[in-house]
Amino acid sequence: MSIISKENEENSRLAKRYYLENTDPVGEARDWGHAVGEIRDAAYAALEASNYLRDFEAALKVSGSHMLIFRHLLAPPKSQDQFSLLCPEWSKASEKSGNALKEEKALVTSQVLDIWKDRSIAPWLDEQRLPTQVEKALIVERIVSFIAPKLTETQKRNRLSNDQENAVIQLLKGLGWTQAKSFLIDELSLIKPRTFLHKARFATATTNAQEVDIACGLKQGIVAAMECKVTNDATNSVKRVNDILKKAKAWKDHWGSFVETAALLQGVIKPSDVQRLTDDGVMVFWSHDLNAFSDWVEGRNQ
Repeated sequence: MSIISKENEENSRLAKRYYLENTDPVGEARDWGHAVGEIRDAAYAALEASNYLRDFEAALKVSGSHMLIFRHLLAPPKSQDQFSLLCPEWSKASEKSGNALKEEKALVTSQVLDIWKDRSIAPWLDEQRLPTQVEKALIVERIVSFIAPKLTETQKRNRLSNDQENAVIQLLKGLGWTQAKSFLIDELSLIKPRTFLHKARFATATTNAQEVDIACGLKQGIVAAMECKVTNDATNSVKRVNDILKKAKAWKDHWGSFVETAALLQGVIKPSDVQRLTDDGVMVFWSHDLNAFSDWVEGRNQ
């Protein structure tokens, strides 16, 4: 196990302190309210589309997004990856996109759902009747209690991430950089020095094109791929850092030293996770010290 540098320990401590000091009860309450309303509407829609859990296949042939609700009505509830193990034919991309499942995949997926569904929370199924209003409300609130907390954390992180990315964009513009329209990056020479792209994609040889939050053109045909990450807790930081390292490897394998991966971090992050980044050659910067990034990116273009 690598030794954690004092710099990484200190910056992690500062990031956590600033995160706590800037906690926004009003904003988080708003996130919670939006999440509860969104999940409640989705739950009622999924129940109706499936004829109150009698016909998963029909619901999935209308929208793959209903799987978010159905996965949380299993005993026990399943994550996307866990359900994929039970049903390899199902693609979790259909849940995010909302695209309807084709007949064969909808059938197989519905069969797995039928096997794993929690019948104890839907007594009307065995009694061969429609659910009462109370039964519908109870099952919807159960779904809300499972999903809304996770969705709230995601919404909070997305809100902070948008602020974080905008701070970088405004910093670069303030330094006189030019923002170019985003495109699939398959030639690094297309990104000129002192030019940056927001939400572009790097072509890679062995994986799908990997999106980068901000790509910065440096001298000598080098591009800095900046990933902006906000984490709400130390457990979440593992996932975010793993995402950066996955992208960094794909870019390095394809582009070699012509793409330099950087990470801008904010929130609650374990020092050991920061050390994993620096040990792997990722340049690490912090939202509480954007001057360090400014000095670095300007210095690379002198």
